[in-house]
Amino acid sequence: MPKTVYIAIDPNGVEHKRTTADRTYTHTVVYQRAKDVAIARAKDARKGHIDSGNYYLACVRDGHYANLMKFEHYRIDAARQASDAADAAAKMAGRTAEEYADAKVAEHLAVIEATDWTVYHNAGWCGRHDLALKLAAKIGPSAVILPATAK
Repeated sequence: MPKTVYIAIDPNGVEHKRTTADRTYTHTVVYQRAKDVAIARAKDARKGHIDSGNYYLACVRDGHYANLMKFEHYRIDAARQASDAADAAAKMAGRTAEEYADAKVAEHLAVIEATDWTVYHNAGWCGRHDLALKLAAKIGPSAVILPATAK
């Protein structure tokens, strides 16, 4: 069966493609990610990074990862425990859990700043306009419904 290529052009002029042998598409939904949401998510992750930092510090202190001690093969593998403790020490690099968390958040914020927030991402292709409307409603205000044309 021959394949059909569907295309849609987003507001930035970028072509989105979908190839299918047996489906018919009439629309696609694209959206832009929100920088402010990404920044808030990165800052909200700080507590989790503090927990990770404390976990790594405990590994350095105890010489092993506590959650792996339930496995017999880990308990008897001193070389693996020493390696894990060394890896944890390298991750912490002499920092406190709070300093580790601040560094991780700063890394995430640097990636966010380097991101092109004008790019449209494809959320899905639909065979009916009502389904495209439903998908766009799930995504929110940044969603744009584009007509799909067969090439």
